[in-house]
Amino acid sequence: MRDLSLKIEKITGLASKQSACGIFTKRITLLDGTVGIIVNCVLISDGKDDDLQTLLKDIFELSTKKLESANLSEGILEAVRLAGDATQNYLRSKNLEVSFAYTFFYHDVSYIARYGSKVKIIVFGPPKEVEITFDSGSGPVKEGQIILAATEKFLEKYDVNVFRQEAEIDLEEIIDGLATEISGEKDQSEIGAAFILAKKETETKEAGVEQEISVETESAVGDIEVEDKHAASMRTPIIKFDKLTSLTSSFLKALFGELKKLKRGDIGAIFRLRRNIALAIGVIVLILIISVAFTIRQKIQKEKLGKFNLHLSQASGKYSEAQALLELNRSKAREILSEADKEIKMALSINASEEKANNLQVDITSKLKETENLANVNFSVLFEADSPINSLAFSNKKLVAFSKDKILIGSSKEDLSKIDGVKNTTSGFVFSDSAFLLSGAKVFKVDLKTDKIQELFNFEGAGDISVFLGNIYLSAGSQIAKFVPVENGYIKSSDYLTEKTEFSASSRLAIDGSVWVTSDSKVFKFLRGTKQDFEISGLSGATGQLESIYTNSTLGNIYVIDKTNSALLVLGKDGVYQKAYQSPEFAKASDVVVTDDESTMYLAIENKILEASLK
Repeated sequence: MRDLSLKIEKITGLASKQSACGIFTKRITLLDGTVGIIVNCVLISDGKDDDLQTLLKDIFELSTKKLESANLSEGILEAVRLAGDATQNYLRSKNLEVSFAYTFFYHDVSYIARYGSKVKIIVFGPPKEVEITFDSGSGPVKEGQIILAATEKFLEKYDVNVFRQEAEIDLEEIIDGLATEISGEKDQSEIGAAFILAKKETETKEAGVEQEISVETESAVGDIEVEDKHAASMRTPIIKFDKLTSLTSSFLKALFGELKKLKRGDIGAIFRLRRNIALAIGVIVLILIISVAFTIRQKIQKEKLGKFNLHLSQASGKYSEAQALLELNRSKAREILSEADKEIKMALSINASEEKANNLQVDITSKLKETENLANVNFSVLFEADSPINSLAFSNKKLVAFSKDKILIGSSKEDLSKIDGVKNTTSGFVFSDSAFLLSGAKVFKVDLKTDKIQELFNFEGAGDISVFLGNIYLSAGSQIAKFVPVENGYIKSSDYLTEKTEFSASSRLAIDGSVWVTSDSKVFKFLRGTKQDFEISGLSGATGQLESIYTNSTLGNIYVIDKTNSALLVLGKDGVYQKAYQSPEFAKASDVVVTDDESTMYLAIENKILEASLK
């Protein structure tokens, strides 16, 4: 936001097994380095077996990642719309009734994507108000406007007339009142709202601080449970001053009465005047003392509540993060669980009787015990080369390793043989007793029986090489080049992909009839050049940087190295997660291969070949 800052308040009821509402906010950094703020209101109903709160967080993570990685050349609105489309596609197979409103605030403009009828967006600019009915669009944000993103159930139950008044709005006071009302509802699961107030950045320094806190911390589902129950046990009751005010008023009347009598020369009034002044001063001092004490106590309790909520929120967030990492990076998950344990203990030191905090501590302790028995993969060194190894393959069931200028063949130190390769080799593959090497812009063929080297062709920009049924495939930017054998060598048949797909610089290939390509946190599947519907499913956490990939037509799975989480993921060819192997070595690996019986893996790390059992 350039000239305006946003004050964001959010409130949701407690989720049920069938329904849940989530309000989330986050500061988003786009690819060009500029920053915006996203506010999501998502309602899921008709849930049955799904963990709705986890699903809400997955939806939020999906939408933010889409924005953070969006191609800005097509405009911000298109990026927000695509985030909404991605959410719809993700939920389509789950047979849930979902409504959501995504509002992205960027440079004093709000960009909106909506889906479903149960979440509304209303813009209040007193005395006017407008309900947003389009599915996607944008508009300027003006000073004093209040944007309300709320569920249909919230709007049915609670009066929003206060936002139509041309007067200064105290969002915190309104939220406090709503929290009390909502906490009394039997079914709160479809109740939720986000309130966004636009105001000048220079209004107060404190307001800027509030905004920073609000948008940097993602909201959890069930804000009332996190905030208002704590508030009920920690907040100081409001003192009513009606009697003190009445008493003060009586003394002032008596005071003015005595002054009138003085004008008439009533000497006795002087003594009564002194008495009343002394009493009035005493009452005023008493009011001031009580007021100051109340203010100080309220400030202390508010600080305690803020610290408690912060520690609880940190503990809950770290616990969720650890759960997501448990299958991918067990040692890291345990570290995060330890941090969560510290946070929850600090929260309980402030309020030891809070039920949710105590329940969370039990969950964290249980997971800490569970992770004590988790084992990592143990590797042994098969053999070492003279220079770093970049690729692995099999030839007649023997392991083949490619270094910068050598080809090493053998499955043990004893039967290891070396063949001269090509200088500056970056990738290699074996097919039919021949090795195919990628070196700079050139592709070579090496006969593994005669050691004869043949230069095949030039191709600029290739990142990885693979061979299937004699055809050579090269990954290159947003395309895959396919070369077919002819009488005197190879010729490029065409670009393999029917539509360009942007790959990362570290993308790798594997072919089993379909062409598999890793790119960032995704695996793409292509058949006859057409991208297939393929998504990794059944994995509780998000994948990291996926690079080396291995499969063939014999294997029923694909094996992918997740460098971020130091894991080897085993995925069915339908995308369903099978298991993960954990070791710090995976973060340093340059390639991986697996035997056809899926009993053993081989890993290339620097100049070493490591071996480990998959059983």
